[in-house]
Amino acid sequence: MRTKALLLAAAFAAAGVATSVAQVYSVNAVGYVNKDIPRGFSLIANPLEATDNKLGSLFKNIAGGPPEGMRVFAFRGGKFEIAQYEPLDSAFIPAEVANLVILPGEGVFVHNPDTTAKTVTFVGQVPQGNLSNPLPTGFAIRANQVPQAVRPDTVGLTAPVANEGDRYFKFNTTTQSYQIWQFEPLDNAWIGPSTGLPVLEVGEAFFYNRVGAPGSWNRTFSVNG
Repeated sequence: MRTKALLLAAAFAAAGVATSVAQVYSVNAVGYVNKDIPRGFSLIANPLEATDNKLGSLFKNIAGGPPEGMRVFAFRGGKFEIAQYEPLDSAFIPAEVANLVILPGEGVFVHNPDTTAKTVTFVGQVPQGNLSNPLPTGFAIRANQVPQAVRPDTVGLTAPVANEGDRYFKFNTTTQSYQIWQFEPLDNAWIGPSTGLPVLEVGEAFFYNRVGAPGSWNRTFSVNG
């Protein structure tokens, strides 16, 4: 899945956050991120602080418009809340789900019923400073709080943040299935299909299953390095 991030300032490139799938540039840490949404299901994150972070506003900004029947699944209170795009209304409905706020560090499932990929554009500011992403007990959809491709276990998602038995779920858009990692404290590592957690791409979200008391994924970030 191709991701291209364009941020309006040279500082981002100097910070070394550009990757082979995400090109980043900076001025005042404000800009936009283009994220491909392939056919079928995918876990998509909001990577920027937009003027309007409501679900219906974020995912209406799709090139050519959202396809009829596109659905966005927000995970709240242990269950999914679903909004569907209706061209006659030119909006995602029902309104109470479309009005749910999706902040940087959070994500949703998106189902694209079209035969071709769609591109959603996120516009806003890059979060900076001391960032804290809550990890509630049980399941939650989470993401990097900044538009940067990283391995989460190299930027804070390791012990003591992780508990024994915590699980990380990456959704494979090709197979439409999960790849699962589990944290093992004796190894002080995530055990799964690869050594350590996979790279989390810009605009990609993951499912996290937290065992025990709530925690948080904390990190400090600045576009100046």
